[in-house]
Amino acid sequence: MKLIDLGNRIDGKIWRCRKKGLNPHHIKRSVRKGSWFDKSHLDLGTILCLTYMWLNRMRRESIVNDLNVSPRTVTDWMNFCRGVCEDACLAFDGKIGGVGKIVEIDESKFGKRKYNRGKRVEGKWVFGGIVRYTNDCFFEVVPERSTEVLLEIIKRRILLGSTIISDCWSSYKCLENEGFQHLTVNHSLTFKDPETGAHTNSMEGTWSADCISLSDTHNKAFINKSEMTSIHLNRLITRLVYSKDKATNNNQADTCAERC
Repeated sequence: MKLIDLGNRIDGKIWRCRKKGLNPHHIKRSVRKGSWFDKSHLDLGTILCLTYMWLNRMRRESIVNDLNVSPRTVTDWMNFCRGVCEDACLAFDGKIGGVGKIVEIDESKFGKRKYNRGKRVEGKWVFGGIVRYTNDCFFEVVPERSTEVLLEIIKRRILLGSTIISDCWSSYKCLENEGFQHLTVNHSLTFKDPETGAHTNSMEGTWSADCISLSDTHNKAFINKSEMTSIHLNRLITRLVYSKDKATNNNQADTCAERC
């Protein structure tokens, strides 16, 4: 097929195949056929801008105003983006880490605080791990932080022989006996262990920069729904895995650790 200019189409071009003589045919196909843009009436530039804004966590109201599109259209595309991220994450059933690689693990609770003060008292526990210098990662919503729950996930998601760095939570004490090298850092005293140099700044930075949006007021509808929280975590995983700034992000974490 040949790419043909067609000024009266929203994209300005179509694919066309015209053949005369034996087995004659005249076939036309949209340039969007089978792509991310298929079956949409928005122009390609608007779709790209909308996707970019969603990946950068812009609010729906801001996207509506900046792109001059309807709220319903933005909502549909945001749900579509979440679905694609979820499919990509579900397709990955392997493990991260390995011999010679460092995996930082941590857990955090995302939810509401009473009168917006003090510690978070409602919400969901999220447990995650990230490989330093590669951004390979996983995040899962967990019912509790017990040894049984966290160890099952660790053994399922992290390769044996990995060096795991965590805080001093008691559920991690068994890792040395499970085929992992285990380093800890006591966050009540320091952000970096003075003897081993262990730190979890990559993981902490991930919580601060990305997951905090889960506890925003405009996301409070997701707080008590594990499946919706998982969808937002899938967006986070997709952003981390396909980020072009992996080296930069990890260098920043190392710099932060050096300062600490």
